[in-house]
Amino acid sequence: MYKSVPTCLLLIMFAIVTCQAQEVKVNGYFEEDSIKLGIPTPFVLTASYPSDIDIVFPDSLFNFDPYELDSKWYAPTRTIDDVSYDSAIYYLTSFEIDSLQYHQMPVFQVLAGDSLIYSTINDSILFQHIVTEIPDSITAESIPLKENTTYKRVNLAFNYPYFIIGAVILIVLLTIIILVFGKSIKRSFLLRKLSKGHRQFTTYFESVLNSNKNEKEKAEAIILSWKKYLEKLENRPYTKSTTKEIIANYKFEQIEGALKGIDMALYAPDRQAELSQSFQQLKDFSQQQFESKIEEVKNG
Repeated sequence: MYKSVPTCLLLIMFAIVTCQAQEVKVNGYFEEDSIKLGIPTPFVLTASYPSDIDIVFPDSLFNFDPYELDSKWYAPTRTIDDVSYDSAIYYLTSFEIDSLQYHQMPVFQVLAGDSLIYSTINDSILFQHIVTEIPDSITAESIPLKENTTYKRVNLAFNYPYFIIGAVILIVLLTIIILVFGKSIKRSFLLRKLSKGHRQFTTYFESVLNSNKNEKEKAEAIILSWKKYLEKLENRPYTKSTTKEIIANYKFEQIEGALKGIDMALYAPDRQAELSQSFQQLKDFSQQQFESKIEEVKNG
């Protein structure tokens, strides 16, 4: 089991007591006496250094060879009297079988275009063997075997009665489930599908609004995604309809101004106006249609 966080805080206190103020000091060691094959073992890394320099600990991209990094834990940096203290625990996994294994780790001082490396002393750990003795192989002569090299064909038996009974029971159960819970299952599936589609639409909508596109490009992307979303939500041919047809056929007076403003941005760029309000009206309208559809499915 991994060590708890309070143990790591004690390590920081230990580093504070033992380290001195005006130099970079690093210390690294295995927290346990032995390591087992494939079992993560904690390696403690501490550093103290002047607070006016930048020190970086190895992250998951560091090469821990011959070990593999299973997980890591970092303590927040603490600064006392212009001296900073850092501590981390790396849970390392070994797949080597050497009886005595070693490891050391660096910390890096960040400089302009370069870095200084401070390494810990090489620490050792014992490898704990699970199998202490490999038994001798057993020879065929020591086993009383009867020789018979004659090939005998064995027919594979298949229990057809049990198979038929099982299939009938399965069909009956599925039929009962469909009759009793079919509508509820279909409703739940449709609600999840509607919610997923709405999340995808709003995510794309916001990404376009926050992009570096100009107003015309935003208008093109938003009106197309809006039409596709409503077409899928309500099963109406919005993508094949003009703004005039949408307003006339579906009575969307509340967003008439927004649709006309977007059309102006698309077809009369010299008369573009601020479209933020138009975009928001389309988004709010989509939310209303989505909520209306949800209620329709729930009560259907």
